[in-house]
Amino acid sequence: MRWFACIAIFCISCVAKSQGIFQLPDHKPASFKFELVNNIVLVPLTINGIPFSFLLDTGVKETILFINTEDSLYLKNQSKMTFRGIGIEDGVEGILSTDNVVEVGGVAVDSLHWLYVIQGTELDISSDVGVAINGILGSKFFDSFAVQLDYQKQRITLFPPDYDYEKSIRKYSYIPIAIENARPYIVANMLVDSLWVSGKMLLDMGNTTPLMLFAFLLPEFHIKAPYVEEYIGRGFNGAVYGKRNRIRKVTIADFMLEYPIVAYPDSNALFMSKLAQNRIGSVGNQVLQRFHLLIDYRKKALYLRKNKIFTKPFLINMAGLEVRHDGMIWKKELVKARLPKKQERQKMPDQGITINFANDALQYAFVLQPTFRIAGVRKNSPAAAAGIQAGDKLLKVNGKSVGRLTLSKIMSALQSRPGETLRLILLRGDEQYQTRFPLVDPIPF
Repeated sequence: MRWFACIAIFCISCVAKSQGIFQLPDHKPASFKFELVNNIVLVPLTINGIPFSFLLDTGVKETILFINTEDSLYLKNQSKMTFRGIGIEDGVEGILSTDNVVEVGGVAVDSLHWLYVIQGTELDISSDVGVAINGILGSKFFDSFAVQLDYQKQRITLFPPDYDYEKSIRKYSYIPIAIENARPYIVANMLVDSLWVSGKMLLDMGNTTPLMLFAFLLPEFHIKAPYVEEYIGRGFNGAVYGKRNRIRKVTIADFMLEYPIVAYPDSNALFMSKLAQNRIGSVGNQVLQRFHLLIDYRKKALYLRKNKIFTKPFLINMAGLEVRHDGMIWKKELVKARLPKKQERQKMPDQGITINFANDALQYAFVLQPTFRIAGVRKNSPAAAAGIQAGDKLLKVNGKSVGRLTLSKIMSALQSRPGETLRLILLRGDEQYQTRFPLVDPIPF
């Protein structure tokens, strides 16, 4: 997918005091299910008994809640703060709330948890992903446990400190990690044409691109054609743009992935003073989800084992459309009513069986359905050649109403196979129009 959900690295304007850590009942391993949506991990979480859905992100240090600050009356011990990060110089006003009871997955609890609350509109992740995201659960969670992720079964297992999880990582490969400012870093090697690039990469679970490189920090490095210039992600100051291409391969320890897609954000999108020293980029969740994974901050260890999608090709949006979730609407639908059997079939003395086709066999139902809009069109893309414009509403994809689709399924249709025809029906103002065009890979292997 083309997004990385959050590129913010947070710092706060005061010195933090001690806060709690997550704990498990009986100090035994515990598991819970998560959702994998558009290459991000969403975990169920409650704050003082109120349920939310949070993005799990190793690239962010603290726990961040997106709400209207005036609606935060259930939070404890509030004080105003300023947040800063990549993509913002002046900061965003918010509040710090301490000593909250936070429970993750119904198994891990911290009764002294700190929350950093910002206005939900400052970082509109939900419209990019297509599902509600209420906040980000950062590295404070990973500080508390060894965390094992099974992306195939969508299950997270937590191991308490000092627990012997050796049996759980048989056939896994060990990779050392560095923990700096509560974030994990590994060394990756990338082959770009005939040039090897090696360096420190953030292990970034909240980044939905396979790889990200800061090209402007690499001496004599040039982004190789073919590449596209497009929307990459979202920071506090809005959309972040840059280039995207494929490289020959990336190696992490003994694992090699071929033709991964790399995003290169523009240099003016980064708050340079907050980058870790010698960091050259990120390894994102499109790479991580090709492994069974266990990460242990305390032991500074990462354990990986290939899973079933390890060799799956890395795909790109071949239509050139940036599609956003645009809210929900009530839609009136005609549905078949379920009639009682005696009303459906009436047995007459001398006429056999009569079927009732009366109008009351049909009825209207109101269904809440998602809506989607075109947020951007990539220059020189098939969608641009077809005349599609930002602001158009998407109505149908390949004959299917978008009200029956998720954003993930829509994006799958936009990045299926080169040469496949995409059929769309859209609405511009009050005028409905339809178009079709073949998909074209702008950065072919």
